Amino acid sequence: MSVTHILAALGGLSVILAAASRLPDAAADVLRGCVGLVHAVHELRAAWRQADPEGEPADRAG
Repeated sequence: MSVTHILAALGGLSVILAAASRLPDAAADVLRGCVGLVHAVHELRAAWRQADPEGEPADRAG
């Protein structure tokens, strides 16, 4: 292995480690987004239930 290969490997390793250190922050951002989505879906289901208390979708009723 030449010095150039060793330096390239070290440079690549540093880039990979820098990206890996950002993964926990990115995962936390994804989870925060999912929590917001779950809340929105919950509110949507509650609104649907209020609009049709019998549980029958409006397009199938009647």
